[in-house]
Amino acid sequence: MRRNYITQGILVLTLFFTSFAQAAQPASSIYVQVQKLHSLKRVLYVAAHPDDENTRALAWFSLGEKAETAYFSLTRGDGGQNLIGNELGDALGVLRTQELLAARSHDHAKQYFSHAVDFGYSKSAEESFQKWGKDVLMADLVLMIRRFKPDVIVTRFPPDERAGHGHHTASALLALEAFDKAADATYLPEQVKELGTWQVNSVYWNSSYWWNPSIADSAQNNPDYLVKDIGGYAPLLGQSYNEIGTLARSQHKCQGFGNLLERGEQTEYFQYLKGKKLKNSFFEHAQRDWFNLTKSNVDKHFHKLLENFNFQDPAQNIPALLEILDYMEQIVDPQLRDEKVALCKEIIAQCLGMNLELLADDHSFALGYKIPLELVAINRSSTPVRLKTLRLNDGTEIEIGTELPNNKEYKHALTTAPTTLLSTPYWLRSSHTDLYTINDEQNILRAENRAAVHGNLEVEIFGESFTLPVAADYKWRDPSYGERRRPLVIAPSLTATLDQNILIAKPGVEKEIVLTLHGYHSNYEDELSVIAPEGWTINLSKIAVHFTKKHQEQSVTLKLTPNAGAKSGELIIKDSKGNRVFDATEISYDHIPTQVIFSPAALKCIPLDLQVKENLKVAYIKGVEDDVANAIRQLGVQVDEFEVSDLVTIDLSNYTTVVLGIRIYNVHPELENFHPQIENFVKAGGNLIIQYNTASRSGDFSPFSPLPFKIGRNRVTEEDATAIILNPEHPIFTQPNAITNNDFEGWVQERGLYFAENYSPEYQALLSWADQGEAPQEGALVVAKMGEGQVVYTGISFFRELPKGVMGAYRLFANLLSY
Repeated sequence: MRRNYITQGILVLTLFFTSFAQAAQPASSIYVQVQKLHSLKRVLYVAAHPDDENTRALAWFSLGEKAETAYFSLTRGDGGQNLIGNELGDALGVLRTQELLAARSHDHAKQYFSHAVDFGYSKSAEESFQKWGKDVLMADLVLMIRRFKPDVIVTRFPPDERAGHGHHTASALLALEAFDKAADATYLPEQVKELGTWQVNSVYWNSSYWWNPSIADSAQNNPDYLVKDIGGYAPLLGQSYNEIGTLARSQHKCQGFGNLLERGEQTEYFQYLKGKKLKNSFFEHAQRDWFNLTKSNVDKHFHKLLENFNFQDPAQNIPALLEILDYMEQIVDPQLRDEKVALCKEIIAQCLGMNLELLADDHSFALGYKIPLELVAINRSSTPVRLKTLRLNDGTEIEIGTELPNNKEYKHALTTAPTTLLSTPYWLRSSHTDLYTINDEQNILRAENRAAVHGNLEVEIFGESFTLPVAADYKWRDPSYGERRRPLVIAPSLTATLDQNILIAKPGVEKEIVLTLHGYHSNYEDELSVIAPEGWTINLSKIAVHFTKKHQEQSVTLKLTPNAGAKSGELIIKDSKGNRVFDATEISYDHIPTQVIFSPAALKCIPLDLQVKENLKVAYIKGVEDDVANAIRQLGVQVDEFEVSDLVTIDLSNYTTVVLGIRIYNVHPELENFHPQIENFVKAGGNLIIQYNTASRSGDFSPFSPLPFKIGRNRVTEEDATAIILNPEHPIFTQPNAITNNDFEGWVQERGLYFAENYSPEYQALLSWADQGEAPQEGALVVAKMGEGQVVYTGISFFRELPKGVMGAYRLFANLLSY
């Protein structure tokens, strides 16, 4: 009788807790998967962030070398920037996690993470380890190695300052030390009891022209290098490996890494760092063979299947695959066994043309309430398949016991009531600073949550029984798009969404916010309490809610006024039982599955201690999506937002100040066509504020040509770096608010980035600051007169500080607007 291993190893779940919806592959792709099933090669690629990985190399390792390949990223990229939306911080980390998984769907590597929170740019590994602590990350990486058992570790960065970012350097240093610790039985002995030790053969650095322009000469006949052409064409896949890698790379859309497809020769250089020095192949010191793993000669079965694979009717390969599955279940290493068993089952399902779905009639259901589902299955082969038993994660067990006829859709209605947690990404369920708090050890290293409703369907083929994974989701018809899908979400009964995250008001001045309540099940009734911070009055402290239908909404206008002496604090909302009501943040883009973050609803309330010039009228020309325009509105200033294309019709003379959004020249280089219009505005007395743009490596980017300057790559990453005001008498520091060093306290993540350099003599630098041990940087805020007006360039991270309610940043920006 076949042993029905339900594959629950953490490494396996990362890929295989999905339905087989739309999973059927061409016969040639199935053949490649069989080759990979046969292979025992394993590669672990290590770096620091989403988009650090060399997707071309991953595609070559995974699909060319047929090696099981994993990318271990220290962080989820929460401290980065966003080219396609306004998600920052935790929400950006969720977006970038999903972009990594989208990339992995192309290059077919696996994805894992450590506990580390991305705190932004770091200039040294020492600073990175100081914030994170080295021990937790080392334990994570050693756990990864002991579970995954790679033949070789490949780092994306060198273990020194050449890596260009402290996180990058840290990732390489961790890899080198974990190489030894993973093989040391005295390091984390409890882990050793469960997993044993593992000695990786070698550590290599995936170097490039980036670090060594003459690397081709350096690597020639050099035993310290393995040089590989990874641009080969794979006829069975219809693409080259660098083509596949480019498709994967282009999934990092929020970082602006969409690229043209690359084809043809592509040389990659791998430089020896530690362990055994390799001569020709990453796998020449292979530690595994099928006989020792299974105590059998399964190799001959693989060779027979590969030599006689039926491309015309893949289902004819299933008897041979069932034999191989028996051997896979005999693998002595439980982690490898679970992985190979899951892959073998997936291949069998693909050979059947199997489409297996577990569908809900909505995308969200309240926690604890029953969920109606429909199991949909279709066998598109002539091979008889019997559906036996469906088992779900809430304990639901349904006996089906029916034949699945050829190419006829089978449907079975059922109901489940999962007792899982809310569908917030697991790493965001607890508060965090520099490391995530992960309460469920089964989630450590995992890329994302398990599906809210998941399980296994037992099927029988040729008298042999085994299980296939299922996961519930929601699909619908979009007339302008076609079929759409999104994961099923477990939600609270009610969510409360405020139309802004921060409210800033002067004492005695009333401000309005809109609160939208959303119900996730019918017949919801309660009375909510709205609790304002100390010293704030509110028009409604109680809100009665009565919803008769699911997804019913109610909007309420709240009016808040700070009194004299009001404190900064949070407005919160509680239900009648005293529990915090949750907000729902949805992250929705076409290239990733829709994600939802549930977190306690809160509004940061700050009494305003600043002035702005009267009759200010601001035109905000949008670059990358940001919240700076909304922050300006908090000051009581009229702001009109425009696209660059609107400059054709805008009369800028109607405005006192024009603010260019962040990275505007990066995403809208056509703005240069409107320089004459902007120049005339300034010369006539207008105030132009240019926010930061990223610089090219060539350093030739000069956004405002009449008074030229270059944007450098300098930055100050220490948010508490001492600010030196170079000209305290300058109006920007005196009018209408007196700016002092107190205004530079309480900043978040950094001071600024991409400072001005090589600016023309007309510009005056107003600020100086520096990270510890570095020379002062003076290009964060420069100003120049032009005619009757002025040009301001600022690399200060207002896009981070203002949405976080940093009052000193508001005061300084108010002066810039008023200048």
